[in-house]
Amino acid sequence: MVVVRPWTKSARPGFEVDIRIEFPDGSKLRERVRAKVKTRLEAERWGRSREIALITRGKPLPEPPPTPKPARSAETCDAWHARYLTHCKERGVVTTGDKKYRWGKWISPVIGPVPIVDITKEQMETVRDALDEAIVHGRLSAKTAKNAWGEVTVSFGEAASSKRKDLRVRDDNPALGVQPPETGHPRTKVYPYPSEFAAVAACETISLAWREIHAIAAYTYLRPGELWVLSWDDVDLDDRCISVTKAWDFKNRRIKSTKTGETRSLPIEPHLLPLLERMRGAADGKGLVVPTLSKTNPDKLAIVTRKHFELAKCKRPRLLRQSNSERHVVFRSWRDAGITWSIVRGDDVVRVQRRAGHRLIATTMRYVVEAENRGASFGVPFPVLPACLLDPRGEVVEKLITGVAS
Repeated sequence: MVVVRPWTKSARPGFEVDIRIEFPDGSKLRERVRAKVKTRLEAERWGRSREIALITRGKPLPEPPPTPKPARSAETCDAWHARYLTHCKERGVVTTGDKKYRWGKWISPVIGPVPIVDITKEQMETVRDALDEAIVHGRLSAKTAKNAWGEVTVSFGEAASSKRKDLRVRDDNPALGVQPPETGHPRTKVYPYPSEFAAVAACETISLAWREIHAIAAYTYLRPGELWVLSWDDVDLDDRCISVTKAWDFKNRRIKSTKTGETRSLPIEPHLLPLLERMRGAADGKGLVVPTLSKTNPDKLAIVTRKHFELAKCKRPRLLRQSNSERHVVFRSWRDAGITWSIVRGDDVVRVQRRAGHRLIATTMRYVVEAENRGASFGVPFPVLPACLLDPRGEVVEKLITGVAS
């Protein structure tokens, strides 16, 4: 509806146009304006055109309410990390157990109860300082501190840019730009000499099964997990090679791929071949090559190995010395021994790298340095195995005697 009245608010000529509109939803709109025209008819025409324009435009939209700021998450670092570990487990990450331990042992005591969105760079430095302090007091090694710090940076990286939207709770990674813990000096490994291996292999106080295990571990220098699941199907005595295609996952107790994810083939040492032939015959070529190893508690392997060195009268102090800079002999030391023996013998470093399953040549080169650190009692690499190991029952000797007598 349009109502036209003379303009009375000032001496200026014109008409007041009062426009009233009611929309279908019951809402109303009113507009009163001054039309600068000379006649009432012109004012009415202007008012109707204005009315049509307002109806066409429709009901003016209300002002949008202000967008509320998203509520800050109260989820703690520990709660978020638990969700992150679930995601890792669903993806099949085999180190989930290690990640959980590192966080719970070294990270959670410092920032676990703090809301993850409130973590600052200064608090990341506090975590780093706590790791440094633990290194100084000998409560953890530089290697463990490096792994723990890696868990921090990876976790907060996921909190800022994870593919999973529900894990993205931050706009930044507060660990970026923070210096890592002290690297320290890694503990030097010790490896048995060939002469010490010969003493262990010939010591009949040690069970035959364990002497077989030590011999195969040293002459093939397989990783413990690889030797754990080595079967006779992997051993080709005709071509004199061993195929390494799998390993044992000690954390999740299942078979997995090798450490580098690649398969490899390594030649059988000539002096190891007679032992494998005898063992294969006794096992009828079925099952695991060293089943006794898979029945042993992995946490006891190092203790069992050192006990066998003691029984064999191997008294070189370096074998049993343990400190912040030195590591005593463990079962894996047989792998270190075999690789070092190969270097001492003069094998090509690239071939040793391939046989050992090292991804980087730099890893193999470390053994070149170790090969220089040997004493006068080192002995000959990969020596002939003692008769008591190759022929524990004296069957070969008995056959020879019988043959001569006849």
